[in-house]
Formats: sequence, C-alpha cells, structure tokens
Amino acid sequence: MKRKQFSKEFREKLWVDYNKRCAYCGEEIELKDMQVDHISSVYVNEVYKTGMDINQEENLLPACRMCNYYKQTNTIDQFRKNLTDMLMRNVRRPFDYRLAIKYGLVQETGKENIKFYFEALNERKDE
Repeated sequence: MKRKQFSKEFREKLWVDYNKRCAYCGEEIELKDMQVDHISSVYVNEVYKTGMDINQEENLLPACRMCNYYKQTNTIDQFRKNLTDMLMRNVRRPFDYRLAIKYGLVQETGKENIKFYFEALNERKDE
C-alpha cells in the first residue's frame, strides 16, 4: 500500500496542534523533521483488514523520527510497555551504563507508568 502524502497545510496544523512537539516524548521538533504517525498502524490495518480509515485526523499524531521509529506498528500500550521493559533491559546491558550508575552519573527513576506528551496535553484540555 502506498503511503498517503499529507498536505503541507495539514502537516502544519497537526504540528501546531501539539505545540510543535513530538506527541510522544514532548521534544520540540521542526516541521521539516516531523513525521506523521498513525496511532493505529497502516500495516496492522492492511493485514487485518479492519476497514478503518487510518488517515482520519484522530488517528494521526506528530512524531519525531526516533519515537516513530521505535513505536513501529505497535499500539500505544505496546509502545509504552516496550519502553519500560525491553528498552530498559537493553540499556542496562552495556558496561558503560553500569559504570555510570555505579558512580552516580546516571540515576534511574524507577518510573513505570510513562505518560506520553499527547496524554498530558489532553488531560490539560479536559480541565
């Protein structure tokens, strides 16, 4: 399936709606670097033929390249779990990281419940 090309106007609106930030990590991103992420992935919808219009605005978020790459075809909950489980397991392996922990150069927060930027933003809107 060929990826839909979003208009410049749509991309800019999506970017501005999220304060010019990645909807996941909350880091500021330049419009030219922003990727449009499908919350429910193109691939999953194509394979399972859900019939959902995946290009609806409600299914799209602005993302930095790193978050979009790491999220892949996962759901939001799978992405959150991969960050807290798999990513942290992989980060802890290298000698350099373990040494940085030992000398207090790095501190783990023990944070288990990641809240994505778009979730915090939506909570503020609801208040």
